[in-house]
Amino acid sequence: MPGFNQSKKSKRGESVDRKLIFSLYQSALPNLKQFKYVGQFLSKKETRIIQVCLGIIAVNIVFLGAVFYKNNVKLVPAYGSSYTEALTGSPKLVNPLYALINNVDGDLAALIYSGLLKRGKDNNLAPDLAEKFEASDDGKTYTFYLKSGAAWHDKTPISADDVVFTFQAIANPEYRSPLRVSFTGVSVEKINEKTVKFSLAEPYAAFLELLTVGILPANIWSQISPAAANLADLNLKPIGSGPYKFKSLAKDKAGRVRSYELEANQNYFGQKPYVSVLVFKFFPSFEESVSALNEGKAEGLDYLPKEYEEKIVDKNKFNRNYLAQPQFTSLFFNQNNLGALKDLKIRQALAYGLDKKSITAALPHAQFIDSPILPIFTGFVNPDIIKYDFDPDKARALIAAAGFKATAVKEEPDNTATTSEKSLPGPGIWQKKDNDFLVVTLTTVNQPDAVQTAELVKKAWENLNIKVNLDVIPIESAQGDRIRPRNYQVLLYSVILGADPDQYPFWHSSQIGPSGLNFANYNNKEIDALLEDGRITGKTEVRREKYKKFQEIIARDLPTIFLYSQPYSYLQSNKIKGFDTDKIIIASDRFSNISNWYINTRKKIVW
Repeated sequence: MPGFNQSKKSKRGESVDRKLIFSLYQSALPNLKQFKYVGQFLSKKETRIIQVCLGIIAVNIVFLGAVFYKNNVKLVPAYGSSYTEALTGSPKLVNPLYALINNVDGDLAALIYSGLLKRGKDNNLAPDLAEKFEASDDGKTYTFYLKSGAAWHDKTPISADDVVFTFQAIANPEYRSPLRVSFTGVSVEKINEKTVKFSLAEPYAAFLELLTVGILPANIWSQISPAAANLADLNLKPIGSGPYKFKSLAKDKAGRVRSYELEANQNYFGQKPYVSVLVFKFFPSFEESVSALNEGKAEGLDYLPKEYEEKIVDKNKFNRNYLAQPQFTSLFFNQNNLGALKDLKIRQALAYGLDKKSITAALPHAQFIDSPILPIFTGFVNPDIIKYDFDPDKARALIAAAGFKATAVKEEPDNTATTSEKSLPGPGIWQKKDNDFLVVTLTTVNQPDAVQTAELVKKAWENLNIKVNLDVIPIESAQGDRIRPRNYQVLLYSVILGADPDQYPFWHSSQIGPSGLNFANYNNKEIDALLEDGRITGKTEVRREKYKKFQEIIARDLPTIFLYSQPYSYLQSNKIKGFDTDKIIIASDRFSNISNWYINTRKKIVW
């Protein structure tokens, strides 16, 4: 069987050849050098097919890689870099007990210290040093439980002793803290190392808002005499527990602090901030702050007044953030010095005679208002109150109904003029009743927005033939000369509210007088009762009803004309990412989400 033997020999030969090849090259797969000989064993058609297949595979790999990169590789915040902000003013007492007095101190204290609670996005209260809290049914007792991992910048654990010390210091008159009045009737006690209890003499619906104040380290501050607390070096080189800690400061030859540097607190109990270093530079005026910005000495500005907006040279480098705030500008009628304005019809005529839309048009981003409770207090605004929309014809009709008549006045009175007629308002056509002209004295402070608004009000009222005398007073003398003694007839003034819709400080009769904020000297027993009830009830719906009724009566009695609310203008370098605040209560709230700010980024695979 020669064929069989030949086949057997052939197979034996192939086996020998295979063994010989494997003895020289162990792998069953060809290497890259061997691939260059593939073309010698393939036809052109086979080569083309393989090339097309390889091309398809390559395209698919690139496509799938691109899809994966697009969907699964993201730029995420990275730690590092620094941010420099110009502040108008200078630090004096970076201490929660006193920071309310000075915006610059408040800004720095908000970054260095932590409170039991903090304001988060949309101004909602959120836990800070507190893990949780409980409130009693009668609203008189609040129990707070502290976070176990919270520590001071020197790594000392935070305890209930620190909380008790802080609030007892606020209540101690020797410390002279402006917060003291807010905590009248409040006592605090330690339950255990991580638990404290607040007891109130009377329920106060806005009490939790007070607990955003920063907590002091008792072991350090207890060594300093209360009477000397405001002189301590710790006021400029503080130790807190916030997201940033003090690093350094620099003073000029006169001893004024010119710059202040903070670094991220790596032991922060909350989310650690991405921006490693914050530098603050201080300037005595807005003009110098803006100049520093234009010269590249700063990358942000704490507040940008409207009149300086056009002075920013490279506008494309910055984001302008207009943050809603509980602030309003109003015309307060002094009930103790009304004159002809005592007649409600005249006050109504003054209200109908103002075009609020034209006034706010001159103030970018301002919003005209009809009530002291602003839209920022969601659910508390009463949309059904009387509104005095611009209606000059109705205004003139009300003036006529009050007995006044437009009368031409010559420059000089004649010899037969009565005593009252000798005090003429000047040439023109003015409203007159009997022998008296309708003259209004409008007082405001010497600030650009206030003066501009006052001039618009004057023009509007004089279009109704009402003579208006402007009384513009310097800012530094406003409190002593006009506001505290209530030495005005109509006051154009801006009011800053708190985090709560409580209106007690501005409209309750107990707040009439130089030490109060009732600028209209308004006295209404029904209003008093509503405000008293509104601040003690813990039921939101009950408060809403009380405050809605309050707004109805204020609109009816018209002790003031509400004009507009202006946002807080915050200028910030567009290199900062992650800023998403749109509402604030106080200026330092612009830092409420600073742990989310970032400059650097890194790539991360997200599955």
